[in-house]
Amino acid sequence: MTATKYSAELTSVVTNKLQIAPDDYIDVRIFLEPDSILENVSAELEAKGMKIRTIIEGPDVQVRGSIAVKNLNDINAVAEVDRIEHDHAL
Repeated sequence: MTATKYSAELTSVVTNKLQIAPDDYIDVRIFLEPDSILENVSAELEAKGMKIRTIIEGPDVQVRGSIAVKNLNDINAVAEVDRIEHDHAL
C-alpha cells in the first residue's frame, strides 16, 4: 500500500480494515493542494467512489465524506490530494 498521503492514524485503520472488511466505508477528510480546481477534483473523487458530504473552502480546502477502504488507494493517486486523514469525532 502506498501510504504517502495517509495520516498515521488512517494508515493504521486502513491496514486493519483491508484484511477484515475491505468493503466497509470509513469517513475521511481530504486536504487539497492550494492550486486545485475544486470542481474537477470533487468530480474525480466521486468517480473513484467517494461519497462527498461537505466541502470546506478556505486557506486549507477540505473535502469530507466516506469511501470504501479498498478504494482509498485510488484517492491517494489523485494528484491534487495533499493528504488524507481519518475523519471522526474527537
